Amino acid sequence: MSLRVGVGLWTGQGADSRQSYGEVADVAVAAEAAGFDSFWVTEHHGLPDGYLPSPLTVLAALAPVTSRITLGTGVVLAPLHHPLRLAEDAAVVDLLSGGRLVLGLGLGYAEHEYRAFGVDPRTRGARLEALVGALRTAWTGASFSCPVLGLDDVRVTPTPSRRIPIWLGGYAAAAVARAGRIADGHLVGRGEPGIVEAASAQLGAPRAGFTRAVNVTCVLDAPGGGAGSARAAFAVQQQAYEAIQTGRTVYSRTVAVGADVDAYIQVKGNVDEVVAGLRGVLAGLRDWPEVHLVLRLLFPEPVAVQRERLATFGREVLPRLREGT
Repeated sequence: MSLRVGVGLWTGQGADSRQSYGEVADVAVAAEAAGFDSFWVTEHHGLPDGYLPSPLTVLAALAPVTSRITLGTGVVLAPLHHPLRLAEDAAVVDLLSGGRLVLGLGLGYAEHEYRAFGVDPRTRGARLEALVGALRTAWTGASFSCPVLGLDDVRVTPTPSRRIPIWLGGYAAAAVARAGRIADGHLVGRGEPGIVEAASAQLGAPRAGFTRAVNVTCVLDAPGGGAGSARAAFAVQQQAYEAIQTGRTVYSRTVAVGADVDAYIQVKGNVDEVVAGLRGVLAGLRDWPEVHLVLRLLFPEPVAVQRERLATFGREVLPRLREGT
């Protein structure tokens, strides 16, 4: 198994957007210094806490302040974006970063986002399917058309420095099957054994060059882990997610988390327990040659807490996790 370990998901959430967005470069630099292989951002729209709406814009800002770490979107809500603009923006980020972009794409699920962008959610699967092929053609620099996406004799310049990897997210059987057919990787949002194993079964036999990626929410109950801060901030994030998923207005701050926040955390405990928990996730991926864990360690917290946590994971967890892989 070839294992890479990234960190995320940076969302931009916080009471003071000027501060949280102003600190993202510090967090990415700290992640690179700690030894993580990748840094991941995500996307939502219209939330009252400043949730990141423009993931590729943030990655463009991170490109010049980092040198080694992969920059990933986990995920871009693809049907909400104009396909030509998405192809152009991804190519520019790839060039700015020296070929370090992984473009994760997903369908999204929030009705208010589709309504805001004037996109019919019934078309989202067909649009995403067509988009993957269109992006790959676009990045060759050749003129092309894609009637499904409303593109006729268009061209993208400049072209990226290499073939940008496209990973697809999603839990549903159709989403997993789509990823297996047309993408370079599949990204699972929750690193729980049942979910990971179900996706493995749906994807079938591993194929060369295909990456299995899994987000795993971690809380380290040890010095440097900032466990109390992590749990409190993560609970606030879950309020926003639950508000969207239950159809309640995202502008309400009264929605309850609905369960103890630990129910949402896949791996927790001291260093030994965290390493064991992550190895348990890897055990479900043992047949796959290319595996990418994305440790969800970044929450709406003071940047000093995040830097210390990243350094602690880099020092205490990452070396042990990589042993024997």
